[in-house]
Amino acid sequence: MSEGRKKVWIHGYQTRILLRISCYWLIYLVAIWNLLFVWRLLVEGPGNLVDQYLRFLRDYSAPLILFLALMPLAAWDAVKFAHRVVGPLVRVRHTLRELSDGKPVRPLRFRDGDYLGELRDDFNGMLEALQRRGVPVLKPAEADEPSTERKPA
Repeated sequence: MSEGRKKVWIHGYQTRILLRISCYWLIYLVAIWNLLFVWRLLVEGPGNLVDQYLRFLRDYSAPLILFLALMPLAAWDAVKFAHRVVGPLVRVRHTLRELSDGKPVRPLRFRDGDYLGELRDDFNGMLEALQRRGVPVLKPAEADEPSTERKPA
């Protein structure tokens, strides 16, 4: 497990997923809003359309406000969820670039809660298989990690 990052917005993918979810939410909101108003017109029958719409707004303003208030929370949750996918992908991409440049790498480690653990395990298995075949792809442990042993005083 690597150290947790503080930065949540790390890739353009998160922007695209947030925009897509926001569009879906807006489409849903407009569709449900219109459905409710049409239902109101069917129940009330013909009348003054402006008065009917104003009554409709008054009757359904609380759910609309609640719906709009929850949207930022849902958006934040979507970004954090995407972060748990995008973060590991960015790490894999960075490691692949290092390998392409001929540099030895450490086995992949993801944070607790990150997704794509199976990809990490398969990738690390590939690194170990290459290392066993004589391809020097792994950094020696002492070159990467500070020693935890204490020197005698």
